[in-house]
Amino acid sequence: MERVGTNGTDPDSTHPVFLQPPGACDKLRGMKNEPGKGGWASPKALARYDAVRFVEEAVKSGLPLRRALEAAHDREWGGRRYGQPTIEDWYYAYRHQGLAGLEDIPRKDKGHVRALAPETVEALLTLRRAQPQVHATTLLRQLQADGVLAPRSVSTSTIYRALARAGLDRRSLRAGSVQINGPTKAFEFSWANQLWMSDGMWGPSVPLEPGGKPVRTHLLALLDDCSRLCTHGQYYAAERIECFLDLLRQALQARGIPEKLYTDNGALFVSEHLRTVCANFGIRLIHAKPYAAWSKGKIERFFLTVQSDFEQRLVFAPVADLAELNKHFWRWLECEYNAREHRSLDGCSPQQRFQERGEGLRPIPSGMDVEGLFLLRTRRRVRRDATISIAGTMWEVPPACRGRQVDVHYDPFRWTRVELYVEGRKVGDARRCDKNLNARTFGLENYEF
Repeated sequence: MERVGTNGTDPDSTHPVFLQPPGACDKLRGMKNEPGKGGWASPKALARYDAVRFVEEAVKSGLPLRRALEAAHDREWGGRRYGQPTIEDWYYAYRHQGLAGLEDIPRKDKGHVRALAPETVEALLTLRRAQPQVHATTLLRQLQADGVLAPRSVSTSTIYRALARAGLDRRSLRAGSVQINGPTKAFEFSWANQLWMSDGMWGPSVPLEPGGKPVRTHLLALLDDCSRLCTHGQYYAAERIECFLDLLRQALQARGIPEKLYTDNGALFVSEHLRTVCANFGIRLIHAKPYAAWSKGKIERFFLTVQSDFEQRLVFAPVADLAELNKHFWRWLECEYNAREHRSLDGCSPQQRFQERGEGLRPIPSGMDVEGLFLLRTRRRVRRDATISIAGTMWEVPPACRGRQVDVHYDPFRWTRVELYVEGRKVGDARRCDKNLNARTFGLENYEF
């Protein structure tokens, strides 16, 4: 408490009074409450309340109201000073209406866009709901083109505010305030291999071979929804369809066949080859809706763990090339991530949950040519010297195929199989062209005299 005299400044005056110091309601001011309802007050109202209580204590101590208002004027309330008439208005408003009288009076048109007619606002919101991915500037141009708005009659900021009030601005849509598409509730499947999620992320830069130039890698991964088990993950030099097919093949051979595969709409997840592979294995391919990437939150959380755990270790134990990076990653994946307890699994590890919920797992049918199904496919026209070019490498084909178009099925990683098909029928295999060997076997029969 502070001692103030009758003149508001001299503590040795004949009429000492004790006034409440400013900031008496600082604790209450920090609370985030809805103003003017059920006794809750806004920070502004609490600052005004401090000033009013200061004046009331001064008046109760015998100080005239005018002197009390002068003393309150010399102090800061809520970080600023106010004039005596303003504080006096607060004083009487509090006496007549209580705490609610210290709140700002809301505008009568609050919540309405004054620059836009109600029918114009409705047209804007209807257009936004139909095209949630379109920018506000594009919506404004479209409304002008449709004759709903006159050119230059409304600013872009007005459109932004109208969308924000309705919860249809881009930030609110991304946060899910107005659900337009995608899953509406958190989900978890009951059994292993009911659903796999897949996605990719940028990885560290490492050489493809020891001593080579570092290349930015891509991590592709598959995660079982029920157990959070990473069925397979691998770093690749590029984010291409052949990389994902290689990832999926290894996961199927190691963990069995899932019922559903859930991905986003990236180029490598919407290819006809992937759809063909899924159809042959009886897998339903599902794509997340635009602006619903949060529905794959489990695999996004897995990537966060990879970044904060595995990749951080590379600072102290750098790798020489891509092969060594994957070797270290697979060791971490099997020995640590899949083996340690997860809070979301009630203390079980992904490996334990996968085994416990593994009833009904579908293995790959015996006799199925899995490797052949995952071979990459392309079409080439055979040159007159019975060669074709694939990935910058020359390949020899049977001479009978010269001048014809052939479908080439090949393994882009090991190159152990390069098969040739004409109209769906296999006509042979291609082999690497060895020009030096061909030069040594080149005889007179190759010349025309």
